[in-house]
Amino acid sequence: MLLIVCPNLALDRILQVEHFHANQVQRSRSVLVQPGGKGANVARVFRQLGGDVVLVGFAGRSNGSSIVTPLRDLGIHVDVITAYEGSSRTCTIICDPQSFSHPTVINEESPEIEPDSAAKLLAKIDRWIPRVDAVLATGSLSRGLPVDFYANILGRARTKHRLTAIDATGPVLRAAMLARPSFMKPNLEEFRQFAGGESVSMLAPHTAITLGSAGAAVLHDGNCIYAPPPRLGHTNPIGAGDAFVAGYLTCLLDGLPTTTCLQWAMAAAATDVETLRPGFIDYAVFQLLLSNSSYGSVRR
Repeated sequence: MLLIVCPNLALDRILQVEHFHANQVQRSRSVLVQPGGKGANVARVFRQLGGDVVLVGFAGRSNGSSIVTPLRDLGIHVDVITAYEGSSRTCTIICDPQSFSHPTVINEESPEIEPDSAAKLLAKIDRWIPRVDAVLATGSLSRGLPVDFYANILGRARTKHRLTAIDATGPVLRAAMLARPSFMKPNLEEFRQFAGGESVSMLAPHTAITLGSAGAAVLHDGNCIYAPPPRLGHTNPIGAGDAFVAGYLTCLLDGLPTTTCLQWAMAAAATDVETLRPGFIDYAVFQLLLSNSSYGSVRR
């Protein structure tokens, strides 16, 4: 079982707008609304790959059920804290089916959490840690949480000998690395920012660097292992990195070799790109792409 800590839960609103241009009045071809954010995306794919998963975080009073209910319907254990008045944030994703350009994404900010919410969430996490095999901290922090919030959680999990993982950026990532997680997944720009200010010794034992359409590389045990995408898609790349994390952790928890972890991660990410909804994969397509995966290993 994987525990995902994602405080800043959200709703995704996904619009398809043909020939999208800014500064114009336009109509969308379709509108999809679903639980969003990195934690929800990882949870869905991890569940679709056969894993048991728990998602904890904060939600607003007026629409928290719009996040909780659809995820529970998929078999995900959702355990949220109602932490502020009003609505959970909405992230708007505008995809142009006629273009290969990156979608336009507008991420709202959640209201600041109430003073006792952080303590409530930590208590909830402490109750779950003994019941899970791994803990992933992912996504942005809610307003009102300290920068070392993830470091605190990962440290608690590590003392209980749980596998720990982080997918965050900037000061939050740097603080979390002090808790020595087993896995980290920055994209190339995030890795550059991190490596520019930290020693290589601060890297996780499994450091996966996603490279977009160029594939991904994993630094592990003195090796750099590269994998190209098994197939290039253009439907919606939002969420592909989260699918990558789900695929990698699925194999890592099963004790499989790093090369297999990377193959599963790449196949999950490539499958996610081909769906309009972030955090969803077609398992038959995933199996097909997995059979087409390849990698190369170079000793440093």
